[in-house]
Amino acid sequence: MRRLILLIAFLCLAGGANADERLRTYYRLKLAAAGVPVVLPYDPLAKYGQVETPPKGRWSISVLPVFGYDSNLNGGVPHDTVDINGLQFTVKEKDRAIAGLEAGLLARLGKEHFIAQGHRISGSLSAQYEHALSHDIASKAATASACYHFDARNWTFAQACLAAGLSMTELSETHTQSARVSIGRVLDYGKFPKSLQFGLSKTKSNEAEFTQIHANYNVNTERATFELGVTARVAGEGHSEDKATYLRLSRSVFGRPVSAVLRFSTASGSKFLGLPRTERTTSLSISLPLTSKIAFDLSYSETRSPLQYFQKKSLGANLVLTKF
Repeated sequence: MRRLILLIAFLCLAGGANADERLRTYYRLKLAAAGVPVVLPYDPLAKYGQVETPPKGRWSISVLPVFGYDSNLNGGVPHDTVDINGLQFTVKEKDRAIAGLEAGLLARLGKEHFIAQGHRISGSLSAQYEHALSHDIASKAATASACYHFDARNWTFAQACLAAGLSMTELSETHTQSARVSIGRVLDYGKFPKSLQFGLSKTKSNEAEFTQIHANYNVNTERATFELGVTARVAGEGHSEDKATYLRLSRSVFGRPVSAVLRFSTASGSKFLGLPRTERTTSLSISLPLTSKIAFDLSYSETRSPLQYFQKKSLGANLVLTKF
């Protein structure tokens, strides 16, 4: 699952942080209207519906080496023994989680096409393959997404997206399909611009099928961007996330964009050997470019559950060579 999350994050970040770019573009336009000399690049103005845009498209392709560490290379059980309702069970050695270093490739093909002013579509395909350096263990992940974006001159924006993902390790396989629609607006009050966005999504995986509502609030300052988001399940079957809250901080450090995300979530909706399964997860992820050619991300998560079988701590780190 961590590999699937990494791929999805890669897809989202490939074109820059949209909330940050949208708010910065709005702020530059506001300064320009007040007579302040600022640089107004054409691309973001076109992207957010502020200038006439002839129909045109562009492709992007990346093939990037990846080197990292994973505390669960094979998707195994992170315990030697587990207590289930007072009974002790020994996990077979072949089913236990294996930690270690791994190396591989991360590839992405993207397409963005402007239909008219304020209307564009985008799509991407991404795949990742990694092999452990000290074990004969391989992992694979792939994602595909397609979106329609609408950006009005008054800074109201909306999008509709379809996405699918597949992640495979030696002992686990995760596949997901999702659809999501959202609408938002840039808000002009106070010293710096803000944005508020609401969305609805439906997700189907090999564990559950569920519907969620989403909301996020973004604020740009001179030095950083803050994003506060919440998610809640409104319907569903199987084990899935009930609700989640996250805080994202993005800012420039020594001239390089650094992003950190702190997230809390709860999940329920199924049983394990007749016992209710509930979980609480806290995670922290940090992403930063070390140099102009090397990006680094670090993630840690801890899951607490009344059932020891689902209690776990996960650590992951990746170095991605972005130019070579």
